[in-house]
Amino acid sequence: MKQRIFNVLLAIALVFCGTSVAFAQSKALAKDVKKTCKEWKKAGWSLYATASTMEYALTKYRTYVEADPDNHLVLTGLAVGKNPKIGRDNAMMNGITSYASRAKAQVVGKMKSVMSSDASDQSGMEIDKFGAAYESGVNTKISGLVKVHFMLVREKGGVKEFQVYMTLDETAAKKAREEAAREAKKKAALDDLSNQVEEFIGEPVPADE
Repeated sequence: MKQRIFNVLLAIALVFCGTSVAFAQSKALAKDVKKTCKEWKKAGWSLYATASTMEYALTKYRTYVEADPDNHLVLTGLAVGKNPKIGRDNAMMNGITSYASRAKAQVVGKMKSVMSSDASDQSGMEIDKFGAAYESGVNTKISGLVKVHFMLVREKGGVKEFQVYMTLDETAAKKAREEAAREAKKKAALDDLSNQVEEFIGEPVPADE
C-alpha cells in the first residue's frame, strides 16, 4: 500500500517537474522572440504577406525547429529586388544554393584529405569534377524539399531586401544527397574513394554561419 502511494506521488512529482520545465522553456522562448523581433523592427524589417504578427511567426518557427533540432535544419536566404514574388524566389534559391555549396565543400574537402593522407592515385581534378556535379545535383533535389515558414522585407537604398526563413528535413535531405552523389559518381572516376564518399555524404551538412 505504501509503495503504491509512493508511486502515485512520484508520478505526480514528475508531471509537475515536466510542466515546470516546459513552462520555463516557453517563457525563455517568448522572451527571446520578443527581443529578436524588437531588433528586426528596429532594423526596418517587417513580416511580409501574412495576417499573423512577427512574434507569432517567429514563435511558431522556433518551436518547430527546437522540437527536433537534429532533423529540422535551418536555412535562410537573402535577396534584393523590387518584385516581392521574384525576391522571395531568389531568397529561397540563395538559401538552397548556400546549402549545396556547403555540402560540396564538406565532401570535397574530406575526399582530398583522404587522398593526401593515403597517397591515393585519385586525381584531384576528378574529385573537383565530382564536387561540381554533386553540388548541382544537391541544388536541384533540395529545391523541392524546403519548407518556407515566413519572409521579412524592408526598404533600403531604394530597393527591397527579402529574407526568407526555411527548414529542411535531414532525413529527406540525406536521401537527396545520396542520390546526387550516385549521379555525380557517373561523371567522375572515383574508384579509390568510392566507399569514403558514401560515408561523407551521410554526415549532416554544416549550418550556415
